[in-house]
Amino acid sequence: MITWKLTGRVAISMIPIAAALIMTGTSNPLVIRMQGPCEPTSFNAAVGAGTCIGNGEITFSHFIAELTSAKKVGAWLFDPTVGNVAPGTVLSLENRAGEVHTFTKVKQFGGGFIAPLNALSGNPVPAPECATLAMGNLIPKPESPSNIFVEPESTEVGPTAGSAILPSGTTTKFQCCIHPWMRMEVTTK
Repeated sequence: MITWKLTGRVAISMIPIAAALIMTGTSNPLVIRMQGPCEPTSFNAAVGAGTCIGNGEITFSHFIAELTSAKKVGAWLFDPTVGNVAPGTVLSLENRAGEVHTFTKVKQFGGGFIAPLNALSGNPVPAPECATLAMGNLIPKPESPSNIFVEPESTEVGPTAGSAILPSGTTTKFQCCIHPWMRMEVTTK
């Protein structure tokens, strides 16, 4: 016979199991690796001091040539480009590149806030979540929980699956607002 006392004991004994399940979701993040092996000397000479740090090997002229011909630079990417996550899973944004990247939630993929890179990549219209057009210039949207700027060679905590940014039962699009061909989709169960 099941009594209220037995039911209470069973319920109390389940608390550690429930806590372990919650901890598993948060302690096992989906790591998003942001790539972009820029060569500092050529990038800094072309774009400006401090644009690129680290020890990447792709020169600025190679970057522009590949972007012009392919509409993207293959080494500049999010890895993985798709992900399936359970609610409670935290995204970990690991920038392995020598440049800043953004991880920005967008309704539809589009251009970023650097007009020349938009044009060369075939994304002339900026995603509204990336930039605002003011007096003929693209103004970057400010950093926010859905528009995360990740410094070179650093890691940031990203959104959590099941939150307002990554709602359960949806597929959410993210892109870099600097390099708009860097894209991924995350499906939250």
